[in-house]
Amino acid sequence: ALNVITGGPPEELPGGGSTGQTLIDHPDLDKVSFTGSVVAGRKMLQASVPKLRPTALELGGKSAFIIFEDAEEYLDAVADWVMVGIFACTGQVCSATSRVLVHKDLEEKLTSKLVEAAAKIRVGDPLAEGTQMGPLISDGQRQKIVALLKQAEAEGCVAHAPALDLPPELQGGYFMAPTVLTKVPESSIAWREELFGPILSIRSFSTEAEAIAAANDTPYGLGNAVYSKDVQRCARVASKLKSGVVWENCSNVLFQQTPFGGRMGKGSGFGFEYGVPGLMEYVSPKTVVRSVSPSYSWQSYISQ
Repeated sequence: ALNVITGGPPEELPGGGSTGQTLIDHPDLDKVSFTGSVVAGRKMLQASVPKLRPTALELGGKSAFIIFEDAEEYLDAVADWVMVGIFACTGQVCSATSRVLVHKDLEEKLTSKLVEAAAKIRVGDPLAEGTQMGPLISDGQRQKIVALLKQAEAEGCVAHAPALDLPPELQGGYFMAPTVLTKVPESSIAWREELFGPILSIRSFSTEAEAIAAANDTPYGLGNAVYSKDVQRCARVASKLKSGVVWENCSNVLFQQTPFGGRMGKGSGFGFEYGVPGLMEYVSPKTVVRSVSPSYSWQSYISQ
């Protein structure tokens, strides 16, 4: 099980190589279900093509959180859901709502509250009581996120991040401060690409149509969220968002009973987890038709 989880020993070691590749190449494998990057997902799908093997892919995302001006009276709740949507699991969640689209009339107030809230997140040992955000998964991932953040700043983004106050025993860990980006250009890598880290990007909008267009302007289609006290507006916007999941007045809430997966035709993959559709991913239907009378036939060719 350890080799499956970690991908196997390095290739230079005896028995080394990709456990995942060995598994998907096995002739007795009837189905592949993969959660991970788009690059790895394509490889999984390519390996299944010669065998015509069913493959379910739950891949990346660049989810948006649309917040309308009438949410001002619920600003504390809005900010809390934004924090949940991006900083849970240190942003290493495929459905993370890493893009905030806030109405221009609310932008200043919400941005100030989000920067303040992010600065108060308790970063530290994930097993310690009171910790709200732990480290990234590896040093390589941390270096990647730091490089992407520098690129985003070079593109014009302004980063707001607290200085980490870690005890000596955690100084060598893969920790990163929860970061809020403002003045984010639409073309910035922070807005366009899945960073898979604790980085939140904020842009504003003027109209409902503009917000929907901006949220849908991504190759991904896993999740989106919308916040408004107008339930009809929430439903209307949800119906127009091109993603497999939409959260109304919350973010990244999942239940075992509700299917979770990307929108077909988008870069977040296909297939489902959870719910009846998730169960059916592992079921191969079989039809058996029985005539209750051995002597019966349709008499299409032979009359009796």
